[in-house]
Amino acid sequence: MRMRYLRTRLILTSVGLLALVLGAVFLVVYTATDVSAKRQAQQHLQVGSNVFSNLLEARARELTSATEILVADFGFRQAVATGDLPTIRSALLNQVRRIGADQAMLFDAQGVMRIASVKDGIAAPVDVQALQRFSDQAMIAIIDDRPYLLVEAVVRAPVTLGQVAMAFSLDEALAHELQKLTGLEIRFVSSHDDAVMSSYSTMTSSVLEMDAESGGQMQESEGYLTTVIALLDQADYRVLAQLASPMAETLASFDLLKRELLIITLIALLASSLLAVHLSGSLARPVALLAEAATRIGRGDYTGQVRLERNDELGLLAERIDAMRSGIAEREDLIMHNALHDPLTGLPNIGVVRSQLDDAIASGAGGVLAQCNLLTADLLLKARGQEFLDALIRQSVASVEGVLPPNALLAWQPGSGFLLLLKGYELEEAVVLIDGLLARLGEKMQVQDIKLSSQWLAGLVTWPLHGRDPQELLRQVSIALNDAAPGADRIAVYQAQRDQAYQRRIRLARDLRYAPQYRELSVVFQPKLDLASGEVRQVEALMRWKHSELGVIGPDEFITLAEQTGSIGMLTQWMMAAVLSQLRSWIDHGIHLQVAMNISARDLDDPAFPQRMERMLRAQQISPDYLSLEVTESAVMRDPQRSLDSLLALRELGIALAVDDYGTGYSSLATLKSLPVQDLKIDKSFVLQLADNSDDAVIVKSTIELAHNMGLKVIAEGIENARSLSWLKERHCDVAQGYFISRPLPAADLERWMAETRGTFV
Repeated sequence: MRMRYLRTRLILTSVGLLALVLGAVFLVVYTATDVSAKRQAQQHLQVGSNVFSNLLEARARELTSATEILVADFGFRQAVATGDLPTIRSALLNQVRRIGADQAMLFDAQGVMRIASVKDGIAAPVDVQALQRFSDQAMIAIIDDRPYLLVEAVVRAPVTLGQVAMAFSLDEALAHELQKLTGLEIRFVSSHDDAVMSSYSTMTSSVLEMDAESGGQMQESEGYLTTVIALLDQADYRVLAQLASPMAETLASFDLLKRELLIITLIALLASSLLAVHLSGSLARPVALLAEAATRIGRGDYTGQVRLERNDELGLLAERIDAMRSGIAEREDLIMHNALHDPLTGLPNIGVVRSQLDDAIASGAGGVLAQCNLLTADLLLKARGQEFLDALIRQSVASVEGVLPPNALLAWQPGSGFLLLLKGYELEEAVVLIDGLLARLGEKMQVQDIKLSSQWLAGLVTWPLHGRDPQELLRQVSIALNDAAPGADRIAVYQAQRDQAYQRRIRLARDLRYAPQYRELSVVFQPKLDLASGEVRQVEALMRWKHSELGVIGPDEFITLAEQTGSIGMLTQWMMAAVLSQLRSWIDHGIHLQVAMNISARDLDDPAFPQRMERMLRAQQISPDYLSLEVTESAVMRDPQRSLDSLLALRELGIALAVDDYGTGYSSLATLKSLPVQDLKIDKSFVLQLADNSDDAVIVKSTIELAHNMGLKVIAEGIENARSLSWLKERHCDVAQGYFISRPLPAADLERWMAETRGTFV
């Protein structure tokens, strides 16, 4: 029938379209909630399955430790050795009762069962029908038609006397205990030739179908989402664990939302008949947004907030959907966090390490993987218990917070210790960092009622040098950890011990940090001869390192290591203090010499370096013109602007500046002219064969002339003979330095040399 009024047509059309749109929203949201509920149940079951396996393994480790305590008892070993069966039976029974085992068995060295005891004290022969290893510490067994978790320990005194096995029933009590920890319904079923021998379950209904061939896949059956784990499958015997997550509990949280959604939809339909004209133009966009949000939630995307600036039913619907989104997101975040973090320390677990290691290798970035473990963990566990050891681990984590660089990943894996991922680090830098970390972990700390210092060892492996497979790198780093030993070798690098030179480099990088503390550093001074007057008015201070075990270490070796590992700033600080102390002594004794010393590019990069120099000069009450700082041209050219700022600040203090090793870098005299330096030091490679090499002579002569034209004083180092010294003097070189004049000398020897050679070079 054709409608006569357009208003009626618009109202009915709007109401009809609104009904269709709201129905579609209702259907999408309803479907999305079901999908989300099922996905949440699947995630709950997956996480619960992992927790179930980990709990059984943890139970096995605890029971193995308890069994090993029994076999370590001297009285028990003596009873086994002498064949004292009553004593053995009593000890087994006591241990069974103490640790809550159901059966205990003693086998002799030939594997023949000698004694079997149960918790109630009855001793009777037992029939071990099937046996299959479950983990490194435990096996699953069928004994007298019942399933057990079996742990074993060898009795040695010191030869093998026999073997003790403790059996723990996979019964209803264990199922209920695991149910509390996993939140899942659990059933243990043992069978022989597909005939059920025993079944223990936390479920009121035991009629759920169990498909042992599902291979751990999830199946939905009678309101449960289930999965089956085969604990034992040997010959005709099977032990299966069925884990079930009730769908009703998950779906119940969405029922209220569905009812409210239905009510809101009906109210919206009723209101649309009264406000059809107004709503026809304003409902399309909000409803579309809600439909899009519901679809996004159904896909598992909970990032976008669902919000409508309305005070009507659609606004309320948006709030409820957003509340649903927030609730689901929080639960999924919690599940994800628990899956990726260790519950004891709160640190990422080994899964996160594998993932980031995989990403780093794929991106082409190199780095170092370290594993640190507590050397005395087993002793502490036996002496003080698991709670004390856990408290020590937590305090150790707190002690290293804020010590590691921001880009380092610190993780914890029970049984393995700390895992430290250092992306972009060279091995030498990592050794220094890990050594500091071990020192921090080894500091004395208060744990419960005692103070103790713990010993930690570390193993290191680098990628891509040692491999590109995360699993292989984790295996290699554990091997490296086994090579570590207390003391000087507490850090071991995978396979690096085969290369003595490489091992020496690692040790020097680590020991360099402690050289000032152990008084292994010293300063020598090499005279600089003023060629015009023939007098020595300046000396160069040079650092020497005599290692307590390795002997004298050359500057070319340890200065390069200091630059690479970041220890150069510490060496500069020590050198400056030593030089200023000697200057103060010379001034007090009437000896007035300007002392030159080298600084590095890292020193110039430090904006606080000039102020630190000023404070040290002021503390010793020494005029800045007694000091000259030499910096290589390569260091200046590394960051010209920053170097210029630092050099200007040093020059404003009155400190003389010189460019060292000129001619070995890439700078030009025009570039150096912009620097506030007074001296130019020609590299010794051009001076050593000066009298015999015409090419070197041309370079040195040109450099002297150009430097003088720019107002710079020229210093030539590497003078090895009188001909070179005479040649430089004829070309008006200002200052000469080298072994022909004098080798570097300790301060006292330098004073005697100056007294003996005064006037010799005039």
